[in-house]
Amino acid sequence: MSGINLQGETEQSLVAALQQGRQEVLGLLYDAYAPVMMGVISSIVPDQEMAEQVLQETFVAIWTRIEVYDATRNRFLTWGLAIARGIALEAVKNGRYTAVAQQQKSRNFAGAENKENSFLKKGKQENEQLCHLEPQEKEILELVYLKGRSCTEAAAELGITEEKMRVVLKNAFVHLKAKKPA
Repeated sequence: MSGINLQGETEQSLVAALQQGRQEVLGLLYDAYAPVMMGVISSIVPDQEMAEQVLQETFVAIWTRIEVYDATRNRFLTWGLAIARGIALEAVKNGRYTAVAQQQKSRNFAGAENKENSFLKKGKQENEQLCHLEPQEKEILELVYLKGRSCTEAAAELGITEEKMRVVLKNAFVHLKAKKPA
């Protein structure tokens, strides 16, 4: 719980109040956990506006599913992050927010798009300097952790055996640890 301010309330007491139907408690939980959830959502959903919609949908899902939350199985944040990840993956997979993305792109000016593209290129170059993974390692990490594929699905999509996929994935983690900045 360190670093999370729930205004003197414990997570357990807030969750219990939420399970009793006290909707005002949802705001405290939102204030405490939305930034962490947005981080996970933003790593999956490419557009900021879409990510915000997924975050809102996540808290609606938390409100409507709070009765199934079991504190003996996992922490509230872990449970909420699983919901956020699931909704984000589903949104990307089904393209539910593509209309929002197209509207936003049509509002952008050509100059703003060029500025954004140069910013993205610069960020990509910096990321590549920090993390030199093999192309197959990057592809597997993206499929499994950002696109939500199972190991079996990722291996089939890449046309490799599950065993090879697991070896490459393990090597990717070794490389990521080796490149970790001090």
